[in-house]
Order: sequence, then structure tokens, then C-alpha cells
Amino acid sequence: MTVGIAQSNKIFYSAAAGSGNPVIYVGAKTGRDGIHGATMSSAEFNEDAEEKRPTVQVGDPFTEKLLLEACLELMESDAIIAIQDMGAAGLTSSSVEMAGKGGLGMKLNLDHVPVREEGMSAYEIMLSESQERMLMILDPNTEDLAREIFNKWGLDFAVIGTLMIQDILKL
Repeated sequence: MTVGIAQSNKIFYSAAAGSGNPVIYVGAKTGRDGIHGATMSSAEFNEDAEEKRPTVQVGDPFTEKLLLEACLELMESDAIIAIQDMGAAGLTSSSVEMAGKGGLGMKLNLDHVPVREEGMSAYEIMLSESQERMLMILDPNTEDLAREIFNKWGLDFAVIGTLMIQDILKL
């Protein structure tokens, strides 16, 4: 169990809210690193381990610090409705978890996801476990403010979808 003290108005949750609200991708670009990272961490290693090397996530502490600072700055406004990191299973996990917790659906346009490499498949984009990425639901009236903050910190900011009433994930 973890116990702590926090101001109740400074706690951010991941439950999406507000049909029609924008789904925002922020942070580093998506790459092929980390695909199957969660399954690989549970796998057995043998002489084929070298073939699994591309699944290793490539962390960037400097970009992580920039993302942290940008998120903290945006948290000082009333812009963020929901926020979640893209960890294991990447965009798949974060989008489904956020929509599910809010009892909503989500429509994503993967053509808008910032990528490091051309020609990435939808499968690769959705499952990439590239580090230093967050998914947010913003108050639509604050999109320009949020974009300005992330641009200031040199991070990608992209509207990649919208929330919808139907409880499905549509790509």
C-alpha cells in the first residue's frame, strides 16, 4: 500500500470524458522499438535471443524530462480531462483503458500519429512501446494552449482522434 498527501484538485485520472473531445498524442515519435516488449519480458531466452533485440525499448532520459516538464506545465491549467502514459502494449493499451474507464469509445486516425520511420503498419503503431509518450483527452477550448506548451518544449503534439459515445475502438 502507498500513502501520500496531495491536493485533491491536482490529481489527474485516466478516465476519458466528453464525447467529441480530442484525443491528443504528446511526447516522442513512435518507432518500432518495444513491439512485443511486454511479452518478451516474460519469454524464455536462448540462442534466438538476438532475433528479439528489436523489441527492446530505447529510453531517452532527456526527452523524458522534457515530457515531464511540459505535462506539469499543462497541468497548471484546466486543459487536461484525462491523461495516461503509453506503456506496455503502447497506444492499444492506453486508448482502450482510457475509453473503457470513461465508458466511451474512441476513433483514432493512425495517419496522424508521429512516427520515426516511414511505412509502419497499423499493428506496429498500435503496439509500439516507444518510451516518452502520453495520451491525453483535452478540453477542446484549450488545444491551442496545449500545443503551444509542447511546441515550446520541442515535443510532438498531435490530435489523433476523438471520443465517441459508442463503446468501441475505431481505427
